[in-house]
Amino acid sequence: MCRELTFENKNRIALYNNLKRLNKDQFKIFYGAFVHYWAKNKFFISKQNLFNLRCELNQLCHELDESFPDQYDDYELMKSFFLAHPYYYMDILPIELMAKLFSEYVDDRIDILSAIAKTIFETDICTTYTYANNALGLNEQIDIVATQAQNHIEDFS
Repeated sequence: MCRELTFENKNRIALYNNLKRLNKDQFKIFYGAFVHYWAKNKFFISKQNLFNLRCELNQLCHELDESFPDQYDDYELMKSFFLAHPYYYMDILPIELMAKLFSEYVDDRIDILSAIAKTIFETDICTTYTYANNALGLNEQIDIVATQAQNHIEDFS
């Protein structure tokens, strides 16, 4: 007998499917938006789930690259590494794996996050931030936020 998918599970599946279509550059846009909206408004993921997601991503990076800092050895080294390489996850980990992990750990407004990923795939960074701003009921200056996000990606890629 098949188990019925709940609304939340359908949203997680949609998020996973939208994320795995992104290329590395598009995933950087997604990640930048994800971090932006979490840092400013605590959207999309609880503090505990964010911690768990980062721990898992860090461990996978350390397993693939011995020069990647061990998260349990030196917090300050880990912190300085990510200040210098904020998109390292996207550079080393397979997109499908990151899509799986993000779709498992996010726990708030999954439908909007999924639509953000879809918008990134189908359009551009400005349209993505415009959609997110409207869907989340925010009033940010899109041209400034999108330009800052694009510049950040270019500076650190």
